[in-house]
Amino acid sequence: MIVMNPSVLAAEVPTIDISEARWAAAELATLIQKLGPDSPVGMVLRQARREVTSLAQSASASVVGPFRTAA
Repeated sequence: MIVMNPSVLAAEVPTIDISEARWAAAELATLIQKLGPDSPVGMVLRQARREVTSLAQSASASVVGPFRTAA
């Protein structure tokens, strides 16, 4: 099959709302607090919280798949 319009293959670029990122960071912080400082799951959640927090702090950045690119 030959695709004549390659734009149909491109996925939509995901975006994230700053308020959603702040909410997610707060929820992750709550979960981390409940799990305790030495929990392996807490360590993974701390990394996720750092990633989400960095998105919330950088309002000019856009989310592209799993990566953040500065504008």
